Amino acid sequence: MMTTSIVIATDGRADALAQTLQCLQFLEGPEFEVIVVKGPTKDGTDDVVAAWGDKIKVASNTERNLSQSRNIGILQASGDLVAFIDDDGNPEPEWLSQVVEAFDDPNIAGVGGLVLDHTGWKPQYRYASANRYGDADWARTTPADHFNFPYSFNFPYLQGTNSVFRRSHLLEIGAFDEEYEFYLDETDVCCRLIDKGWTIRQLPNAIVHHKFLPSQIRDGNRITKARYAILKNKLYFSIINNHGHYSTQDAVVQMEKFAEANSADLWQHFQAGRIERSDIDQFEIDRRNAWDVGLRRGLSGVRRTLKPEDITSPPQFRKFPKLLPEKGRKHYVFASAEYPPERTGGVGRYIHQLALETAALGHHVRVVAHTDEHPRTDFEDGVWVDRIPSGSVADRPKDLSDIPDRIWDRAATVRDRLAFIESSRPISAVYAPIWDCEGIAILRQGIYPLATGLQTTLQFWLDSQPHLKADVSFMKAHGTPMLRVEQELIEKTQSLHSISTPLLENIIKTYGIEPLDTRARIIHLGLEDWTKLPFMAPKPVPAEALRLLFVGRLETRKGIDILLEIAPKLLERYPHVHLDLVGNDQINGPDNITFRKAFEARGHPESVTSRIHFHGEVNEEMLRGFYAECDILVGPSRYESFGLMLVEGMMFSKPVIGCAAGGMLEVIEDGVSGLLATPGDAVSLMTALERLVTDNDLRTELGNNGRIRYEQNFTATVMARKMEAFLLEMEEDWRVARAQG
Repeated sequence: MMTTSIVIATDGRADALAQTLQCLQFLEGPEFEVIVVKGPTKDGTDDVVAAWGDKIKVASNTERNLSQSRNIGILQASGDLVAFIDDDGNPEPEWLSQVVEAFDDPNIAGVGGLVLDHTGWKPQYRYASANRYGDADWARTTPADHFNFPYSFNFPYLQGTNSVFRRSHLLEIGAFDEEYEFYLDETDVCCRLIDKGWTIRQLPNAIVHHKFLPSQIRDGNRITKARYAILKNKLYFSIINNHGHYSTQDAVVQMEKFAEANSADLWQHFQAGRIERSDIDQFEIDRRNAWDVGLRRGLSGVRRTLKPEDITSPPQFRKFPKLLPEKGRKHYVFASAEYPPERTGGVGRYIHQLALETAALGHHVRVVAHTDEHPRTDFEDGVWVDRIPSGSVADRPKDLSDIPDRIWDRAATVRDRLAFIESSRPISAVYAPIWDCEGIAILRQGIYPLATGLQTTLQFWLDSQPHLKADVSFMKAHGTPMLRVEQELIEKTQSLHSISTPLLENIIKTYGIEPLDTRARIIHLGLEDWTKLPFMAPKPVPAEALRLLFVGRLETRKGIDILLEIAPKLLERYPHVHLDLVGNDQINGPDNITFRKAFEARGHPESVTSRIHFHGEVNEEMLRGFYAECDILVGPSRYESFGLMLVEGMMFSKPVIGCAAGGMLEVIEDGVSGLLATPGDAVSLMTALERLVTDNDLRTELGNNGRIRYEQNFTATVMARKMEAFLLEMEEDWRVARAQG
């Protein structure tokens, strides 16, 4: 088996490099080593590579010259093959296996696969060829195999961020020509390898996602403003790789056309306001210099390649560590319309934590989320995330017309994406929340083991929304058909995950499930420790003030009506108390107006209203700030299937108040790690609040105990390990059932 060295030339992209290195841990296939060649920019890259210690090889280049950095990497490489990937490139797990397998003929010198653009949905490079002028044909739909012969005018080439070469062949041609600081560097290598009689192979798979991030040569709009190297290298390439195909005059004419096209392109950007006039002026200077240098160096016929005396024995092969779970790597897909940083409610947040921690165990994890923008795929902290806008599903069967269009469109979007994902690697299991019934199309398709996550169902939510339950048009269009779909999912899905015992008991009672149903598993939710993350502090209050915090949607189920009922009396009695209300405050209540507007219309004295602060929805950095700065967290919900906000308060060592209902009974040990009030009872809530407002020692005790309870029961790692065992068991049961027919 051939060994591989993966070379990453990097400069000024510490965060992107960290992500690429993380992505390499999930590669399937043969062992490999990683060589990072650092450029001169000081931006934290040293810290990134230092964190890997002796698990990677590290070299430096004092110049911003990509070809030079790659040559440095080649000299450090101990593998039979040398693979190149950019510091803003993320390979899919099968990439290495697929490119290595393609070296099945000793005449093959280089192999590369598909490069997807920054969206992850559109090809940036598929099958490209170039000619001796350095002009590329990116519109090819088939490999350019027929150009694989020496001195062909057209020839196949590989994209630099997805190219693998035999190290011996690279060294025989002197590796990269360092005249190419960037642009046409890998094109030149492919040209020279083919001229030696070897072959370049272009694959339909072996995918790398290229984020095409800003750099020293292109800005945030992906506009290349610094074009000296592009112009100079184009002219140099067309002269030094000519080999009698055309005259030098022809090369000059082609160069002039190329320069004019670049000029026109920059003028368009200038007229659209994307670049400055100074960029146009600089281009004209670069254009003159490029003509002089490119022509002179091309005509000299002298290349800046490695010489035999430059080549020494490389350091010993250093195997890169892969993330591998104890019982083998699986491929899990989580379907959740909500996922940070876009739509993020309770479901989105726990799916986010579950995905991250499951990936940290070494599994392949894919999340299929919703976006209101264009579709895109990103590798984020170990997780592949597909964000897909829901649309009209053309093949929607007529027998599914009882399902609301929006719900079916989303469910079918998830189903269709799974079919695409399955084409790359088998899916071990799928997990989808009950809310909005995202797994219904998967369930009816019946080809993947499906776990349905049980949170607050529509039935339970409607119990706290009597005005909607009584709305005939709403129930006909949405409520009644969705209740039927919920029932179908709960009855027929292969496995059920309940986030608390009280929730499962309610599901059994409400949906007619057998109490001893072996499909169900109770796994509490867990969260990352936010206290270790940066936060944005809210607007300060007086030093002697005591801050109460409510987090959640301002709706009846969350008990906001009870809290706003007692808040004026509480604040009148305790002038040092302030109340922060964080969450969506634009939801209409029973009177068809928001609770915020109803409260503000009551005309409470300014001495009270000045200490009640409605903040609306905030981002996670701001939310962490509210938790960090509060003194008491109050969650007066009539029902919570779990109660994530209580866990978040506990992780910050804050005393919490919940209600004796649903999952809150399992989150809080009453009187030990928090207090439990009676749901919907203003007197009980007032008593609990006054008890904590007036007793500093009790606040400290409950806060400290809450932190301990979080660490022992509600971390993301605890949740992920239990979920891993649950999904492994579900997959095995599925396999056995299918084998038995």
